[in-house]
Amino acid sequence: MAKSIKKNLIYNIILNVLNVLFPLVTAPYVARVLLPENVGLFNFANTYAGYFALVAALGIPTYGVREVAKRRDDKSALQNLFSEIFTINVLSTIVVSLVFILSLYLVGQLRENILFFLVAGIVIYTKPFSIEWFYQGLENFGFITIRSLVVKVLCVTSLFLFVHDVHDVLIYLLISVFATILNQIWNFAVLLKTGIKLKLKFTGLRQHIRSLLLLFASAIAVSIYTILDTIMLGFMSNYSEVAFYNNATHISKSFLAIVTSLSIVAMPRLSYYMQNNEWEEINILMKKSFGIVAFLAIPIAMGIISIAPTFIPLFLGDAFRGAILPLQIMALVIIAIGFNNLTGVQVLIGLGHDKLFLYSVLTGTFSNFAMNCCLIPFYGAKGAAIASVTAEFLILSVTYYFVKKKTPIHIDGFSDILKSFVGGILLCITSLVILRYIQGWGYVIVYVIMSAFVYLISQLILKNNSLLLFKSIIFKKLKK
Repeated sequence: MAKSIKKNLIYNIILNVLNVLFPLVTAPYVARVLLPENVGLFNFANTYAGYFALVAALGIPTYGVREVAKRRDDKSALQNLFSEIFTINVLSTIVVSLVFILSLYLVGQLRENILFFLVAGIVIYTKPFSIEWFYQGLENFGFITIRSLVVKVLCVTSLFLFVHDVHDVLIYLLISVFATILNQIWNFAVLLKTGIKLKLKFTGLRQHIRSLLLLFASAIAVSIYTILDTIMLGFMSNYSEVAFYNNATHISKSFLAIVTSLSIVAMPRLSYYMQNNEWEEINILMKKSFGIVAFLAIPIAMGIISIAPTFIPLFLGDAFRGAILPLQIMALVIIAIGFNNLTGVQVLIGLGHDKLFLYSVLTGTFSNFAMNCCLIPFYGAKGAAIASVTAEFLILSVTYYFVKKKTPIHIDGFSDILKSFVGGILLCITSLVILRYIQGWGYVIVYVIMSAFVYLISQLILKNNSLLLFKSIIFKKLKK
């Protein structure tokens, strides 16, 4: 295969590092200019529209990657697949957009800010043009990385130029929507160069419906504890709690993106191996994947827990102290989702066990919804965070069980997971020691440097195979 999974992993890590760095630049400015109430309104509107956009997507982002990977060597089959999926997405988007607009007129709280929600809804109306799945299936992660970098730079520049006080929250939303539209325009400009034609095709759609509906059901179930929690906070609590929870979620999941980048680049390769019955290669890939996820996820989570009480007031301002505990709780999601993406997305979906994945997700869905109903009215953002973390670990337990009992794949790499966990504990100890001598930004800077040093040294001493793998990749790149 022409494209190296190591190269794609590096591209995707670069992309997701950018996803971490850009919020680090913009979040402090937005928090201080718009304040919790307006930040919460922005988050609520974006999330509400995002939920409908998820419904309009109909499971296509996951299904599309898998099916494109299978057909990428057959141009005719790829054209048919693209046209069929695009047509399905157009039809689903029309229906969902109408329901979304109707809800804005029927629900009083939404009607009060109807212009705001109509603008946020642009991400729904343009959903068919979001064809990231096509490029991921072709493993074209270089293009995705470059495009995202350019769009992010333009949007950050626009933010600082046009958003100056609490009255500019609508402008902030327009900038966010502009990023989505620009990404989609660029996607289609490049698509034309691949020879794939943009056209509707109303025949052959039925063959995709069953798998799409299963993945759609899984996506909706997942959304109950990844999206609906914010919506429930908006209706059951207040916009400030929404802001606290969303900032905690965004910070933790920005770092999570670095971890899950492995799953995104590995899934097309895994599908290819499965298509060709290369089971030995699959087991090797899975062992490396588990080790790398642990190597990245555990220290990141432990580091966030340690640094949050100092970092949040410095980063977002004293008005956002309510985000400290939710962030510490949500840090654990990085570990759970990191492994969930392997057992669930890579293995169960990769092998076509969409039903098993759905059952796994439903386990967390029901527990999360019930816990949200009980905890949010009393604990706000903290309650939503507890519910989300609990749901993710429940799903991890169920997906792991299904992989072990229902698939021929052997999951290994537990020794490296233990080594990473030992390193994570050392990071917490490092934090306590540094806090005795340094405060403020000095503590944050020293902690980041010292924790990276302590963790890498500990993994080198413990001979963590994932560290050795990263070392070999870097040295090969330097030699080139």
